[in-house]
Amino acid sequence: MNIIKKLPENLINQIAAGEVIERPSSALKELVENSIDAGATEIDIYITDGGKTLVEVVDNGKGMTVTDLKMCLQRHATSKIRDGDLVNINSLGFRGEALPSIGSIADISIDSHDKIKNESWKISINNNILQNIEPSIIRGGTKVTIRDLFSKVPARLKFLKTNGTEIRYCKEVVKHLAMSHPNISFSFHIDTKRNFYWDKSEGVNFLSTKKRLLQVMGDDFINSSVSVEEERPDMVLAGMVSMPTLNRNTGREQYLFVNNRPVKDRSLIGALRGAYKGLMENNRFPVAVLFLEIMPLDVDINVHPAKAEVRFKDAARVRSLIVNGVRKALENAGLNTASEISNALLNKMYLNSESTSDINNNFDLDNIQIFPSSRFEQNQQNVNFEKETTYPLGSAIAQMHGTYIISETENGIILIDQHAAHERIVLEKIRSGFLNNDMQKQILLIPEIVELSEERFEAIIRNVTSLSKLGLILEKFDQKAVLIREHPAILDKVNFSVLINDIAEEIIQFGSEFILSERLDNICGNMACHSSIRAGRLLLNSEMNALLREMENTPNSSQCNHGRPTFIKLGIKDIEKLFGRT
Repeated sequence: MNIIKKLPENLINQIAAGEVIERPSSALKELVENSIDAGATEIDIYITDGGKTLVEVVDNGKGMTVTDLKMCLQRHATSKIRDGDLVNINSLGFRGEALPSIGSIADISIDSHDKIKNESWKISINNNILQNIEPSIIRGGTKVTIRDLFSKVPARLKFLKTNGTEIRYCKEVVKHLAMSHPNISFSFHIDTKRNFYWDKSEGVNFLSTKKRLLQVMGDDFINSSVSVEEERPDMVLAGMVSMPTLNRNTGREQYLFVNNRPVKDRSLIGALRGAYKGLMENNRFPVAVLFLEIMPLDVDINVHPAKAEVRFKDAARVRSLIVNGVRKALENAGLNTASEISNALLNKMYLNSESTSDINNNFDLDNIQIFPSSRFEQNQQNVNFEKETTYPLGSAIAQMHGTYIISETENGIILIDQHAAHERIVLEKIRSGFLNNDMQKQILLIPEIVELSEERFEAIIRNVTSLSKLGLILEKFDQKAVLIREHPAILDKVNFSVLINDIAEEIIQFGSEFILSERLDNICGNMACHSSIRAGRLLLNSEMNALLREMENTPNSSQCNHGRPTFIKLGIKDIEKLFGRT
């Protein structure tokens, strides 16, 4: 018979350490956060063998007294929580678990300088034995050195990746913390060689943040992104997000912060994805750096020992702030998003032209016959307008293959995908009608019954009033079913059972009544696709120009509903470059 008994202290510590320290980057994160909390303005990082052999962080922070130094390696000892208040936490660390957890799975030494007494001390744990405190030669700040990580738990060591992979994880940690603290300089050393250095900015404002983002993210992101500024009572959202033309095949380059704390929150990631719905293909991810400032009382950061997860008091308000803020920023970018696509295309075309520069030697120019296009002739018969190239999208001059419009501008030409462009126009009109309560509604002669699980049923019933504002009139039918009496007319051919169940599930997850409007985007998109000008349809010049004028006045017209470009710009210089005239 098994008898319940208390685990040995060292085993308890190792189990607890597994929740806090998963790999070298986890240990590095804890050390750098401590340096930031200590008021450091310079942080130097050293790792060897991907952090397995050495992780060392040196800062110029306020340091520790000899009393604090003796306490810092004790479990649940911290200076960052006052009077047991787990709500108003303004520091990155607060649990008092990191250093003792590291000490249970590795050798650790801490050197720190007491500025007040002008003395330095060192404390260490070697082979799970706490060593006596001794004088140190450090002359300022604190140095924490971790050696042979996971040497006490070799099973965990086996699960670590290659040195290159672990280095990448460590860099990501530093990136996160550096972006939210531009007033701190960071240097990163790999196997004694400095890999990068990001100098600090004076003051904490958007300009200093943008400078740091340039250091961390590079020119491509800065040049292909827009600024986000959105505010609600007790909440502020700021940062930069990429235009739809700059995207990745994973969400790894999405950096989200809550009160300057790096987080990986599914509701925030979902909100960001919702903001790009219809602007980007489903399998692509935007690049983003977003900072959310919110009252500490409205967010719970004490969710997991890793401190990367948070819970919001009102997740729906936060989600709405992100969706609206990002969408507004992208809509304000307008037609500028197309230039990024054009540049990428030109680079490809130019590279191809270089590799085939001698192809004209194989042409017999005397035998080339040129015939007029019947499509172009048909269009030209309807030209009864004065060509105006001063419009942002210029003036239509031709149609190719019944699919693409060629427009002439003051400084080049533009190629337009007529179906993709009209698809966006139709979608935005449908969406506008819905958001402005100008949407036609449909009363069901025979109400539809939808059965739900108990949890989903309760979620729907709690939000009946909110859902009615979106045109969906529901009432209780029995203990696990609702009756649909009225719905937006655009939902004519929708499977209501699937829709209501999905809405209920999303309300459970996000507590949000506006989920319906996001759900309708998919339906609106399908309607727009099927009601738009099809590829292969011949257009009059007047029709083509009317389409261009509508594009200029339509939000997000640079992308179709699936995130693909609607037009490509080619400047005169670009065309000359392609022909080798420059």
